[in-house]
Amino acid sequence: MGLMATLIVALVGVVVVLPKMVDEPNAEAVVERPGETVAPPPESPSQPPDEIANEPMADGLRRTIDEALSAGEAALAGRDPAGAATAFGRASVLDPGNAAAEDGLRKTKIFAEVQRLETAAVAHERRGEYSDSAIAARRALELDPRSGIARSVADRLARRDAENAYLGRVTLGLAALEAGRYQEAIDAFSSASELRPATPEVADGLSRARAGLRRERVSAHLTRATAAEKAEDWSTAVEEYRSALAIEAQLAAASDGLARSAQRLDLTRKMDYHLAHAERLATVEVMQEAADLVAEAGAVPSRGPQFSKLVDRLDDLIGQYSTPVSVILESDGLTDVMLYRFGRLGVFSRSTVELRPGTYTAVGRRPGYRDVRLTIRVPPGQSPQTVEIRCTERI
Repeated sequence: MGLMATLIVALVGVVVVLPKMVDEPNAEAVVERPGETVAPPPESPSQPPDEIANEPMADGLRRTIDEALSAGEAALAGRDPAGAATAFGRASVLDPGNAAAEDGLRKTKIFAEVQRLETAAVAHERRGEYSDSAIAARRALELDPRSGIARSVADRLARRDAENAYLGRVTLGLAALEAGRYQEAIDAFSSASELRPATPEVADGLSRARAGLRRERVSAHLTRATAAEKAEDWSTAVEEYRSALAIEAQLAAASDGLARSAQRLDLTRKMDYHLAHAERLATVEVMQEAADLVAEAGAVPSRGPQFSKLVDRLDDLIGQYSTPVSVILESDGLTDVMLYRFGRLGVFSRSTVELRPGTYTAVGRRPGYRDVRLTIRVPPGQSPQTVEIRCTERI
C-alpha cells in the first residue's frame, strides 16, 4: 500500500468517525433559561477528535512499513538484493531512522558485495586465475561465512593447491633421487607423505632414497677405513669398519677389514707396551711373550712401514735383552756375596759375571759386620761396569 493509499484510508476514517460523534444517540439537548447557569456536560472518556482521526492512519502506516520490512527479508532469503534494497528503502522513506530498515539496507549492501565476489571468484577460476579466485572467495567468506558458492570455490582451490604441492614434492624427490641426493629426496618424499599418506609412489621413493643413503654412508665409511689402513691408523680403521657394519651387517668388505684392522691394532698396542716397558724383558716369561708377539706380528701379510718398524724394534730389543753383559764385581776377599737371579758368588776380591740386562740384587755377609745390600742395574748393550760390594760396618 502506497503513501497516497494510506492517506486516503486515514481520511475515510475521519469521515466515518465524525458523523458518529455528531449523531450520538445519548446526547442531550441543553436548554438555557434566562437567569440560570447551565453546567457543562460531563467529560466523555473518549479520545479527542484529532487523535481519533489519526489512529487509523498510524495503524495503516505501521502495517505498510512492516510489510516492506518483511518483503526485504524475503528478498534477502531469495538472494534478490535488488528487491531487498527496494523494500528496505521504502520502509526507510516511510519511517526515517527505522533501525530494522537501516540494518536491512546494510545487510543488502553486504549481500550484494558477496554476490559480486562470488561471481568474480567463479569467473577467475574458470579463466585459470586461481590466485585472484582465491582472494575473491576468501573475501566473500569473510563477509558471509555461509556463502556456499564461495565455500565451494575455496574448497576446490584448496584441493588443487594440495594436489599441486603433492605433485611438486614428488617431482623434487624423484629429481633428487636421480641425482643421487638421497637425503634431499627423503625430505621431499616425507613432505609429500604428510600431504597424502601411504601412496605407492611415495613409499617406493622413500625406500629407494633410504637404500641409496645407506649405500652412500657405507661407501663413505669404507673409503675412510681404507685411507686409515693405508695410514696405519688402525684405531680409526676399526671405528669406520664398525660404523659400516652397523648400517649393513652382512657386508663382507667391512667384516674382513674389521678383522684385519683389529688384529693390527691389538698387535701394535702390545708391541708399543713392550717397547715402553723394556725392563720387563729381563724376566723369562715376559721375554717369551715378546718373542711370541714378534713371531705373530712378523707373519702378518702386507705389513705397512710403521708396523714393520715396530716389529723390528721389538725384535732388536729382545735381542739386546737376550745378550749378556759383563759385570765386574770387586770385594775384599772377606765378604760372602749372593747375587739374586744369578747365584752365590762366595768370597772373592774380583769376579766377572755375564748378566742379561735387567735389575739384580747383590747381598754381602761377613761375620761381625752388618749385611750390605746393593741393587745392580744392567742396561742392554752397555760396556762392562764395575761394582764394589763389601761389608765394612761392624756390629
